[in-house]
Amino acid sequence: MSKKRRREPLSIDAHLVEIYDDLANEHEDIRFKAAHALLTKISSEQENSPDQLAEIVRRLIRGLCSGRKAARVGFSIALTELLSQRWGQAGINGAENLQIRDLIDILTKQTEITGKVSGQEERDHHFGRLFGAEAFIKSGILFRPDAPSDAWSRILDIIYEIARKKSWLREECGWVLFEACQTWKKSNHDLSFIQALLDKLDQYELAKTPEGIAIWLSIQGAFPEAQFPNGTWRDGNPLHPKEKSRLAKILKEASTGDDMDETNRAIPQKGNWTSKIHFAWNVVFAELTRDKPKSRSTSELKTVSLEEFWREAVDEHLFASSSSEERKYWGFLLFQQLVKSASVKSLPALFTPNFKRCLINQLASKDRYLHRAAEKSVKSIFSRVETEPSAARAPLESLSSVSLDGHLSFDQLTKSKTLERLVSLADDKSLCDIGYRLMHKFGHPGIQDERDTTAKRQVIADELTLVVKSPQSSHTGDDIDVDMRSLIDIIIQAVVKWAYFSPDASKGHREDVPKPPVSSKTQDMLRARLASWLSHIIAKAPNPGYFAYMAITTIRLKESNDAWHSNIDLTGLARKSMHGAWHVVQDVQTRLKKEPTDKAFLEAFQLLYSLTILQVYNGDADAVSMLDELHSCYDLKVSGQSNVDQGGSEILIEILLGLLAKPSQLFKRLARQVFCTCTSDINGNGLNSMIKVLETRENLAGQEEMFEEEDGDTESDEATAGVGSDVEELGMEDANGIHHPSNGEGMPSTANGSGEETDGSEETEGNDEELAAFDMKLAQALKTRPATADLDESSGKESSDADMDDEQMEALDEHIAIIFKERKKAPNKKTQKKDAKETIINFKCRVLELLEIYIKQQHQGHRTLALLLPLLTVIRTTTSSVVSGKACNLVRDYNRMSKGKELPRINKPSRALGLLKDVHAEAMREGSNVHASACSQASLLVVKVLVAHDRDSLQKVVRIYAKTQQALLLDPQCKVKMSFFTDWLNWCSTARAAR
Repeated sequence: MSKKRRREPLSIDAHLVEIYDDLANEHEDIRFKAAHALLTKISSEQENSPDQLAEIVRRLIRGLCSGRKAARVGFSIALTELLSQRWGQAGINGAENLQIRDLIDILTKQTEITGKVSGQEERDHHFGRLFGAEAFIKSGILFRPDAPSDAWSRILDIIYEIARKKSWLREECGWVLFEACQTWKKSNHDLSFIQALLDKLDQYELAKTPEGIAIWLSIQGAFPEAQFPNGTWRDGNPLHPKEKSRLAKILKEASTGDDMDETNRAIPQKGNWTSKIHFAWNVVFAELTRDKPKSRSTSELKTVSLEEFWREAVDEHLFASSSSEERKYWGFLLFQQLVKSASVKSLPALFTPNFKRCLINQLASKDRYLHRAAEKSVKSIFSRVETEPSAARAPLESLSSVSLDGHLSFDQLTKSKTLERLVSLADDKSLCDIGYRLMHKFGHPGIQDERDTTAKRQVIADELTLVVKSPQSSHTGDDIDVDMRSLIDIIIQAVVKWAYFSPDASKGHREDVPKPPVSSKTQDMLRARLASWLSHIIAKAPNPGYFAYMAITTIRLKESNDAWHSNIDLTGLARKSMHGAWHVVQDVQTRLKKEPTDKAFLEAFQLLYSLTILQVYNGDADAVSMLDELHSCYDLKVSGQSNVDQGGSEILIEILLGLLAKPSQLFKRLARQVFCTCTSDINGNGLNSMIKVLETRENLAGQEEMFEEEDGDTESDEATAGVGSDVEELGMEDANGIHHPSNGEGMPSTANGSGEETDGSEETEGNDEELAAFDMKLAQALKTRPATADLDESSGKESSDADMDDEQMEALDEHIAIIFKERKKAPNKKTQKKDAKETIINFKCRVLELLEIYIKQQHQGHRTLALLLPLLTVIRTTTSSVVSGKACNLVRDYNRMSKGKELPRINKPSRALGLLKDVHAEAMREGSNVHASACSQASLLVVKVLVAHDRDSLQKVVRIYAKTQQALLLDPQCKVKMSFFTDWLNWCSTARAAR
């Protein structure tokens, strides 16, 4: 029986197999270590036979044809390094017997497609052949002095054949050769290699492809002495101005009549779309934007400008209305790249009409296909302007009304804040340029239709608002740029001229005359814009009165200019008041030039006078009487007689309260600005004026009562009879104490519901009156008696409708429809009550803001302490949580600021003890938790003041707290919260520890 022969085990190098496996690993570090291990293994062996080296090369090339993981990348690195180390120089063992020709043969044979293979295998082999050719080029063995002359030519044939046969690989082939050209720029290669590259490019008819253009331009810039093929491009320059149309069509990969000749017809066109733009675009734009050397060879080449090429290739091709979404996407990508790299001087060329139209359309809605691409384009603009603020001029000019047509701004069309963000990022010079351009556009919009002109000027005014309110113009002190300050001056002067005056047509043509003339509607809009700008300046600028004074000075100068007619019709009384006001304004300006000690007060009066004069010009009837009051107040202040008896501060407070009553942000800020400068001059009567506002009932009756008292038409009615009595002011020796209710009944409590019952009866009466009036109108329209008069007789009479024909009935229907429409427009009692309540609440909030300023500046004053009880009362009686919250925060802030040396000062402890008892009485009343917390804070504040003045007062304080606690236990009407005593005990513990 014969035994089977035992098979010899195959000789397999396990380490080498592991290295090959690691070369395909997805982790970069592992691939690099595997390549290093392979090269170390080869170099460590004493002798490497040609067969061994050939086998390793074959194995690496087969790895390039693998689609597994990252095989191509890892095997390409290993093959490039192996070729560079073993064949990059002569004299290496084993390498001299394996020539470069043999290596190219191995590459060709191993990547050859034989038999019937799948499409994926075919693609893998083509990729493997391209990666192998790239490894030969990067290794440098083809460019050795002793390298075979045909080696470079064979590699070029391999790459060009792939590029011609496989359009989807043409860009990769072109990139390999383009990178080779870029590498040659840094080394001194023989020009023959460059020439061979160009000759093969022409031989394979690939010069008129995006890849051929990139290679051509790369060689043309680095090796101008090379011989370029004739007849391909005009003057041998793809960027020739007359070649821009064909160049644009090639780059967007569209077949044209010129391109589809007999030679180019055989070149397969790229059929699939990719989201990545071709690298040739970057090469072309790099050539168009770089600073070219003034050498003889390049200066003779005529080159198309960036503006012309962008308009031809991108705007008219990629952003055309007929272009596909895919091509528009390419256009956005090109814009994003170029807006970051182009010079500031070249940026305006990018904002072409089709691009702006496409950008607006895509930004307008999130549902648009390219909305995100458009957003990224805008973000790229922001990114460039953030790093280089001077680049803001181009997008501002292109996206504003300077360039855009229509009656809507870019931000309105796109529902974004693009212009607002650009204005905030721009430098002063760019902002000044766009400001002057906008003003010129406002005066000469180039539109004849009055309605369209009004709409256009509205948009321009909105954009001028962005400039005036920009962060760059928020400082009017010495730190503001001179050009920026000059711009704001000119804008305000121009707006004042357009808003209040009309040019005299008989004076002939002048450059400063707007065409067409500014309509009355636009003038009203400009006056509102001016008020908005001054409101912003008041809040931001250290000297807010400067621009307001400049505005009224402009009006004064234009009134004396016969070339302009004033649109302001002042009465005789108003002119008299204005005459006196101008004298005061000039006096204030003269005093300010002398750097007085009361500079803040004078600046506040300058601002107050200037804005009041503007209000007179705007037709505000109350502003005239306000000027007279200001005049009296100013005279008292300047003469040094603004004391309690003269009442200067009372007049000023009444003026400020009148400003707060107006629904304008400008007057609110004005009142705050002026109030900050005069808190030290406010006496008890002035504070009482503000407290009286807090005591006003939050209903229609309260509104009528308050404004009747302000007008001086009527006295207080029965509703305010029990509001309270005068309470002696703490620390004051005169009788003008702060007025606050002693029994806390300044307003009807929300708990008893009496106010609601009154309101309900008023509403019922109001509705009855409205129905009666409506019934009377309807009876007149029907030519009958009111329905109430016919109740007893209607049963026995026929309707008068039978006597009417069809025309009379139709006319009657129209008349009745008008009556119902008027009734719908007329405000009813319910709406009036709601509006009145909102008005009073807003007024109280503004007064509390003034009191906040007063307490912060005068929290050590003896008058401030008396504000506690009115604040506690308004917290309890108000129906608004906003008012109660503001008042409670005010009490807490007052308590927080009053520490150590910052405690309020008192002259007579007995008055402070009386205030403490009133606070405890207020705490016993039913109220919210906010009210209880504020009472506790106020009580502890008074306790701290008493103890700091005289520690012996502590015994009296303890007795007051004990009496309140006794009331809690024995009196069912006492509603004090337990937290009131908890806070007291905590304070006692702290005070004992600090003793």
